[in-house]
Amino acid sequence: MASCPFCYGTLLPTFSNGLQREKCGRCSALWFEGEALAKVMGGSATDALIARARGKHGQCKGCKEPLEYVPQCSKCGHAAPTCPHCGTAPLSVAVVHGIEVDVCPDCRGVALDKGELEHLQQEAEQERDGGLDLKPKLEPQNLQKPQCMTCKRKLKLEHAFVYDTRLYCGSCAPQGSAPYSVELARASPSLQPTVGTYLQGGGGWTAADPISYAIGWLFSSMLD
Repeated sequence: MASCPFCYGTLLPTFSNGLQREKCGRCSALWFEGEALAKVMGGSATDALIARARGKHGQCKGCKEPLEYVPQCSKCGHAAPTCPHCGTAPLSVAVVHGIEVDVCPDCRGVALDKGELEHLQQEAEQERDGGLDLKPKLEPQNLQKPQCMTCKRKLKLEHAFVYDTRLYCGSCAPQGSAPYSVELARASPSLQPTVGTYLQGGGGWTAADPISYAIGWLFSSMLD
């Protein structure tokens, strides 16, 4: 089993109707594999987060000292946040809406300590309580020259899928995509992108659990 990026406790797989993740049994930190994030959140959003994190310093979880190219903090001796997959240390810190997110630019994985997760959920819940329309909508301008957001292949609308107000082909459509319909085309765009708001589970469309919703909100904000 993999070790927690922050305290080296054991990461345990956590399954739900939402985004797959691993949780530390010691400090309750969460680790999201890059492949799972890209599959559910879409390549554009994950690329935006990686671009924001690349080249940034890490941060000591013990004393908050900036860390760069070191396996442990020279000030307090605390081990640097480390990728449980490839061992990169320290993880880079990307700041999104005031939330510090630890990211591995190589594996594209994301780690959140307990405090970061609580902050993220509070921000996401405020957006949800603000009355956002949580149904996937299609931006009208995407109908002018329909093409897949990922591979740029030209599309026939009857074969297209909609996710986060964008069109995808069947091969590139992220998990949770909805088949194109006239209703989606007629709907006005959401106030915010709807990445991660609804996920495709074994029993069909289900509302995302609170953590998946929060992660979806974080990634959707990367595309604003």
